[in-house]
Amino acid sequence: METTMELDELKSAWQALDRRQEMQSALNLHVFLDSKLDKVRASLRWLYWGKIVQILFGDALIYSGVTSAIRYVDTPHLLACSAFMLAYGLLIVIFAGVTIGKVSSIDYDAPVLEIQKRVGALHRIQVIGSRCAGLPWWLLWIAILVLEVKANLDTDLFVTAPLFVWANVALGVIGILASAGLYRRWRRKSPESVRKFEDQSFRSLANARKLLDQIKRFEQS
Repeated sequence: METTMELDELKSAWQALDRRQEMQSALNLHVFLDSKLDKVRASLRWLYWGKIVQILFGDALIYSGVTSAIRYVDTPHLLACSAFMLAYGLLIVIFAGVTIGKVSSIDYDAPVLEIQKRVGALHRIQVIGSRCAGLPWWLLWIAILVLEVKANLDTDLFVTAPLFVWANVALGVIGILASAGLYRRWRRKSPESVRKFEDQSFRSLANARKLLDQIKRFEQS
């Protein structure tokens, strides 16, 4: 009888110990998750505020494009430059707005896999946005230069230096095609190096993905 009671007490003690260990493990996981998710929030906060700055820059371009379009509505080539500036401003504002919306919609109480999917979607948007925002600069700077020279010096470069303008337009078109082609070739031949380059370009997203991977491994261990 005493032996049976001792075995029951030992079994109860082991069960209590198991429950305490489970509670401690759950507490450790909770603390770990909170710490890592706070860092994920901090990383994405940098991205969020960076896009606010991008929107302000885009708004400035939109304003300049609209005012220039009104001023030069009767001059087709200057109107085209103004429209180009306006369209570019709208483009980067839209991409920034989409990014801000996706950052704001992340539910940090959701499963880690769901958060990873949302951060992955953010990364894809950043890659597409960087291409759409980067390539037009081969031509955009010409439009800005032409409008600034006209506004400040009252000189129309299309009239006084057409060779300069059209030569740079041709170089810009070549630059866009060459950049797009080289990037596509680089991505096909060396995807890992492209990934590293993108991680360096989008550090906040890379840090967030790294932290989420750590959480995933911790949960699986």
